[in-house]
Parts: sequence; C-alpha cells; structure tokens
Amino acid sequence: MATPKLRFKDFDGHWTKSKLGDLCVRNYQGINTVADKVEYQKTGYPILQAKHITSEKLDFDDVRFLSDLDFEKYRKKYIPKTNDILFSNIGTIGKVVLVGESEPFFIAWNIFLISVKTDLVAPFYLATYLRRLTSLSYFDNLQTGNATKFINKTDLLDTGVTLPSKLEQTKIASFLSAVDEKISQLTQKHELLNQYKQGMMQKLFSQQLRFKADDGSEFGEWEDKPLNEIASKRSGKNKDGSISEVLTNSATQGIIKQSDYFEREIVTESNLNGYYIVNLDDFVYNPRISVHAPVGPIKRNKKCLGVMSPLYTVFTVVEGNLAYLEYFFDSNFWHDYVKGVANSGARHDRMNITNKDFFDMPILYPCLEEQTKIANFLSAIDQKIEVVAQQIEQAKLWKKGLLQQMFV
Repeated sequence: MATPKLRFKDFDGHWTKSKLGDLCVRNYQGINTVADKVEYQKTGYPILQAKHITSEKLDFDDVRFLSDLDFEKYRKKYIPKTNDILFSNIGTIGKVVLVGESEPFFIAWNIFLISVKTDLVAPFYLATYLRRLTSLSYFDNLQTGNATKFINKTDLLDTGVTLPSKLEQTKIASFLSAVDEKISQLTQKHELLNQYKQGMMQKLFSQQLRFKADDGSEFGEWEDKPLNEIASKRSGKNKDGSISEVLTNSATQGIIKQSDYFEREIVTESNLNGYYIVNLDDFVYNPRISVHAPVGPIKRNKKCLGVMSPLYTVFTVVEGNLAYLEYFFDSNFWHDYVKGVANSGARHDRMNITNKDFFDMPILYPCLEEQTKIANFLSAIDQKIEVVAQQIEQAKLWKKGLLQQMFV
C-alpha cells in the first residue's frame, strides 16, 4: 500500500493495514454508573469521564470518587494500566489519551478502554493515529444516536489502522513525543508567565510594590475615586438600527463579536434598536458571574464599534490611563465592593447592582504618571505571554503538518 510523504531515511518498507480490534489485548466500556447505581464519595478513588480527557492529558480536577467497597468491586476490570488508550465514544466523540504512570483511577461509561498488543503496535503510535483520525473527522461518520451521540464497539473496533514496522512506529512515536514535550514546555512557560503577571498585579494594586518618578522621587498617595468621577454611563441606543455588529463580554476572551462566540446568531437585526452603542475603548460590565469572573467581568472594547444588550452597563472613561484601568478591572480589588452592595436576593447566576451603586464604586487611583508606569510594566508581561502563545500555536500547526505527512 501507499507510503507516507515524510519518512525517516532508514525505512523504506511497505505499510500494512490492520483493524483496531486485531491490535487489542482487551477492550471495554467504562462503568455504567447509572445502571449500577454507583454512590459517589467526597474522597476515595477517582472515577474519570470523557470531560476529564483534555489536551491529550487527564485532568483530575472536579472528579467524583468511589468508596473502598466499590474499589474492590470494580478494580479487576475498570482501572486502566500504563500505556492503555482511553477513547471517548459517547457524548463527546474522539478524545484520546495514552495512560501514563499514575495512582489508580476508574473510568466511567463514556470512555472506551483499549489495551494494545505491544508486539504489534507501539501504544504512543496508536494513540497518535487515533487522534489524527479525530482531526480528519473520521469518527463523525461512525456516530449514531439522537439526543446523545455514540460510536458502538463493533464500528470502533472495525476502524482501519495503517502500520509500518514496529521499529519505524517507535521512531515516529519518539519523534512526535519530543514535539509534544516542546509544546508542553511552552505551555508551562505560558502558565508561569500568567501566574507571574497575577502575582505582580496583586503587589502593584495592594501598593506593596511602588514605582518611582523618573527623577527618583516618590509618587504621592493613591486616591479612592468613585467611578462616576472618572467615567460616565453610555446610554445611547441603536434606535435607527444602523449598527448591526453585536458584541458580547466574555470573562475569558474579553469583548468579542457575538458571531465569533456563539455557533448561531442569538439576536437578529430587527431587535437591535434597544441595544446600547459601544464605541472603541468603552468599558462594559457584564453582571453574569462565573468561575473566572465571580462578580461579573468589566472589559474594555478593543474590537470594533458595535452594540450590546441593555443587560450590560456601558461606560466611557473621561479621566485616567485606559490601560491602567483595564488592568485594575482585571484584578479582584473591586470585587468586595460589588459583593457588598449587590442585592442579596439576586439570581444566583448574576449580580444585581443599581446604577448608582455601580458608579459609586471606589477606584484605586494613583497619579497619571504612576498609572502609566504600572500599565507599561504589565503590558510588557502581556507581550511576553503573547509571544509564547504564538509559539505554542506555531508548534501545534507544525505537529499537525507532521501528522498529515508522516502517516498513511
């Protein structure tokens, strides 16, 4: 059969094709926790679902636990071993992870376990091959079911797998493992830079760390200025419907186009007349709370002219360094105030705060020169974070190209 476009020079033999089922020592679905009426514990042995397979790794955050009694009941079958492959085949389809050395854990009903015949196939090679099929949307054609999509065992095990010699598999696996390690190192660097930034923001806004003026002199004391002294509420509405770009305020992504955030349009042009106009550099408060924004996010519009739901509070800054204020609102130094004035009877998913209370919010306000120094310092860290983020994306694109050329 065909050979790959990109190949190590020491190899020239033909590749063969096998079925996934022929490469397995054992395979089975995880514990059916509903049918077995499993009772979860606060501590014990973790049981993982498909959602815990993230970025080719296992995420043990937000897991449930089984008791010692259930451990004895299920341990002979449902505890994966090192070099087993876990494949999500119910609900979320096509996530793949190769099990490394870890403490014992169980797998739930939406994970399919594949234990490979290591004399025929290198586990890392097979896991990478399955991920490649996912990226090519191969498994989309195998899905069945209505409300919950799934791939049945027979169809999955009938999947074709092309194989070079075991030695070449190992060579490919070793090379791609090194690429993964590089991506992992860059990802860790990105995380450390973000942690450093958060730590410096804490020190700067708590005034534990202060800058000095260019002549070496100390800056003056900071003020607590109410927001209404440095900003004014935007209340202009899109009455003539001339603006059709709908924006949304995401806690993690900032202000973005709604069309980029949702899979479909949430509003139509016919009902945009009551939406607030949001200009560039306006700030927007979204009262919806989340893990990333416990009192709702305040973000600066750096995207484009657009409109936003009247559920949001839009304001324009008339005094102060915009970048400094952007970093201040990215900190948690205003959260306690909002929690203190918000209506205790509010819906559990959003803050209920009056306009007066919102614009009475105290803002930590150094002199303009110190604001600029703080903003420039944090912006320099952001630039480093962005460079590493681009390096990660470039490495992932390179890996994607390798997968397309190194396999058949």
